[in-house]
Amino acid sequence: MVLQTLFFALCVLTDIVNLVFPAKYKRGGGFKSLLVKLRDYLFTMFAFPYATFVFSSFWSIYAVDRELLYPKVVDAIFPHWLNHACHTIIVPLVLVQMYIQNHAYASRIKGATVMLFSGLLYMSWVLWVHHASGIWVYPFLNKLSLVTILLFFGICAGLQYLLYLLGEKISGRIWGHPGSQKKRC
Repeated sequence: MVLQTLFFALCVLTDIVNLVFPAKYKRGGGFKSLLVKLRDYLFTMFAFPYATFVFSSFWSIYAVDRELLYPKVVDAIFPHWLNHACHTIIVPLVLVQMYIQNHAYASRIKGATVMLFSGLLYMSWVLWVHHASGIWVYPFLNKLSLVTILLFFGICAGLQYLLYLLGEKISGRIWGHPGSQKKRC
């Protein structure tokens, strides 16, 4: 939620700056160019891949066994609409954003590096929380051995990179330049 909020706040800031200073974005430099690059970087590296990953992983696990991820007892604390705000609406929002705004993708090696690094950071945080508190952030991890947890995290990292590539492919189809999108991140 924080990532999505920061990304969409940056979109609003970029649009406001463009309204106040209506000259076209100059790719060569300046504050507006920096905002556009940052917006593209956040969208392509984080907002789209993570939104689609959260959506697909949450609802896949939920469909298999809701109690592993989102026990019914949580319904009294966390209403259904808020669950959908966190795990469902994020995908339509990033798809609309992708459709209305062209985003330049970084090279695939840079994309893979960022996805791997951010995935390792998140995995480290999940492991640290468990180490410090004895409680897993995601209850279904209680059912897995350490080897299967690491395998699960590896599969998740691979899926996130595939979602990064999917975002690049969808963007290319929407904006008419599949595979030849100008790289500037």
